[in-house]
Amino acid sequence: MQLCNDTITLYNRRFDPEEDCDVYGRTVIRGVHWFNSEATTVDSTGLKAANKVTIRIPTDADFGGKVYLPPKQYATTDDPAAAFTLAAGDLVVLGVGAEGLRPSTIHDVYFEAATILQVTDNRRAPQARHWKVVGA
Repeated sequence: MQLCNDTITLYNRRFDPEEDCDVYGRTVIRGVHWFNSEATTVDSTGLKAANKVTIRIPTDADFGGKVYLPPKQYATTDDPAAAFTLAAGDLVVLGVGAEGLRPSTIHDVYFEAATILQVTDNRRAPQARHWKVVGA
């Protein structure tokens, strides 16, 4: 896949029963394509605009030795540090994000940050197998 020269940091949400709260696992992924655009719509109250992020993650990107698991499988794995997932509600940052950040501060700390809204699995495509991630 062409133009995949960006690095992102993915923060996967997972419930930790010992802590009795959500915790976030961090995965740095190199060799992706990050694209910002502005989505606009008009309704009865006027023009509305929002930033939209589209990320394409090739299956041959550098996942730092981690393996992809579907969201339900990731939620129940015994070793979440060895895996990552792509799910609505997870957070993503352009570049190498810090460890130990609180999810509530990610959008404040990083200008190029998004909450994942939608994931399309294009790994069955005959060419350019990838995941398409849309966020805002």
